[in-house]
Amino acid sequence: MKKFFKKEKLNKLIELARTKKYSAPKLAKKFRCDRKTIFRILKDKEIMLPNLGRFKKRIYCNEKFFKKLNKISAYWLGFIAADGVLSLRDKSVLICLSEKDKKHLYKFKKAIKTNAKIGLIKSNRSAHIGICDKDLFESLVERGVTPNKSLSIKKVKFPQRLSSHFIRGVFDGDGSISGSDISHIQLMIAGNKEFLEQLQDILIKNCKLNRVKLYRLTKGNAYKLQYTGPQIFKILKFLYRNSNKNMRLDRKYTKYLIFKRKFKADALHAAILDYENKKRKNI
Repeated sequence: MKKFFKKEKLNKLIELARTKKYSAPKLAKKFRCDRKTIFRILKDKEIMLPNLGRFKKRIYCNEKFFKKLNKISAYWLGFIAADGVLSLRDKSVLICLSEKDKKHLYKFKKAIKTNAKIGLIKSNRSAHIGICDKDLFESLVERGVTPNKSLSIKKVKFPQRLSSHFIRGVFDGDGSISGSDISHIQLMIAGNKEFLEQLQDILIKNCKLNRVKLYRLTKGNAYKLQYTGPQIFKILKFLYRNSNKNMRLDRKYTKYLIFKRKFKADALHAAILDYENKKRKNI
């Protein structure tokens, strides 16, 4: 660290590193220090260097993305827990979506800073992105996301202050809202029973809900957490608070806004009818 005691020299290093035109060996040579010093300083500034050497890594990403969570990484942790695949064989992370949600994969690609390509499969109209990175893989496993089977996930580790972002990711990955009138609308999230119990505890605490029974979907480990009626808007309000377009699935957010407008109008119409009926009775 003595090499960079002077502020001017430290600022110059950071400036050059951010251009992505210098590798660690080049910067070490330029500033007359070892590579470990370069990596240590830039790690504190959360700056990643490209590998410009002979054995350049073909696919790169921010492998520390899930190490220290923020709103965006907590969202993607939830999304992968619900709808991602971790392969133990090659330490890879795969997300596969319907082709109509392809834009969502570009959001993930931008968030995790990867050059991995998004592939399309015409036969089933799907889009996918896969990243083989041991550090990224292991950071997800450490948080409780299990390889191969999403239904084997029991509890995932994340800060409670980020719970709305995490559950929104789960909802976007394996949840739905449906219904045609206010008394029959429902919100549903599928998953492992113990994992859904973790989510329900958070929703009860933050949305003032009653505990509901989890129903089995199949003979395996798949269960569903389901709430019905107007209370689903308390849940959705909690899920979408402090969110932005980079950490929500456009299709489901649009549906939420449509439902919100529709049932707000329905409630107003019902109140007017009720008022008119009472008025007639008093005549």
